[in-house]
Amino acid sequence: MNAYSTAPLFMSVGDTLFGEDGETVDGTNWGNDAGVSVLQWIADQKSNKGFVNLTAENAMSKFGDDSVASLESGPWDLKAAQDAVGKDNLGIAVYPKISIGGNDVQQKAFLGVKLFAVNQAPAGSDTDRIAASYKLASMLTSAESQENQFTYEGRNIIPANKEVQASDTVQSDELAQAVIKMASSSDYTVVTPKLSQMTTFWTESAALLSDVYNGKIQSSDYLAKLQQFDKDLANAK
Repeated sequence: MNAYSTAPLFMSVGDTLFGEDGETVDGTNWGNDAGVSVLQWIADQKSNKGFVNLTAENAMSKFGDDSVASLESGPWDLKAAQDAVGKDNLGIAVYPKISIGGNDVQQKAFLGVKLFAVNQAPAGSDTDRIAASYKLASMLTSAESQENQFTYEGRNIIPANKEVQASDTVQSDELAQAVIKMASSSDYTVVTPKLSQMTTFWTESAALLSDVYNGKIQSSDYLAKLQQFDKDLANAK
């Protein structure tokens, strides 16, 4: 079970990962009834004929041979998806709502952004080097650069610059509009925490979600497993 794709469901039901700000080490609160309902939903998918547990290795091949009618991915997979089913046959939309614990909730996704930072330390007192570094960072994040990153074949990096987002090229692009809509609202996305404890999160969440999906954990143990998961993250370094 892919934790990157599935774990945000806990935020869909109102739980938090490292707190509301994503930076509170002991702020994960999946050990509750809402969290249990997510695990139950995951367990139920094992017998759901309409659900296929895809991997990064087989997703596009199954999409291309009609084993699955749709999948959830990101801009990085656009070219592969077009190759799999044909550009004219591909439709793109924001994540749909699903029913968890008897409630219709909006599926969320982890949101990642690109940053360019200037480290002045290596330059010491070399002001020319520092100025050049800032100039490079400014150029790489400029509206022109963001437009190039979006339009250059195979890149598909959605611009954050509002001016570029308003351009006809971006406004008429189905992928860009779906990503911008999701990225612009906490209803659809949660910013991926940058804490070092995320290393523990990826490992433990993948194991927990996979074991639930594969029936290795009884439903009566879901709450205890989630409470232990919260503690493990709080104690991680």
